[in-house]
Amino acid sequence: MNRGYSGGKRNREVNRDAKKKEKEQRLRRNRELRARGMDPDLAVMAEPEAPLPEVKLEEVVIGVPSRARREDFGPVKLFVGGLSPETTSADLRAAFAKFGELLDVAVITERATRRSRGFGFVSYATSVAADAAVKEMNGVELDGRTMRVNRAEEPRFR
Repeated sequence: MNRGYSGGKRNREVNRDAKKKEKEQRLRRNRELRARGMDPDLAVMAEPEAPLPEVKLEEVVIGVPSRARREDFGPVKLFVGGLSPETTSADLRAAFAKFGELLDVAVITERATRRSRGFGFVSYATSVAADAAVKEMNGVELDGRTMRVNRAEEPRFR
């Protein structure tokens, strides 16, 4: 039964020491190349053909070019408070449909009684439509109650 002799512990130590020396030499060479302004990863030993032009610090501009902000960024969810217990999702959809494309309309109800809790949410496809709805519908009366309309906040977990 021949298992292949690996040379033992002493042979492994010699190999490890040789690899360590090779790594130290490689690191030393890379440091020297970087000090001369060469990239060691490119492994080009020749000097660069032409020196790089001198750049003055005053000529350097750092920044990100500005982009025009998209006004139609969406979807946008609105909170609608102060609703009557008789107000349904269909009523809310009918009242808010004139401002733009509605993605979702929901009146929040109690689980046990299925009655409205007095608030709901309306989601628009675009920010422009949502802003128009907030401007026009905040303080408007629906089913005998004055609505409060604003952008919905992210839920806070306790």
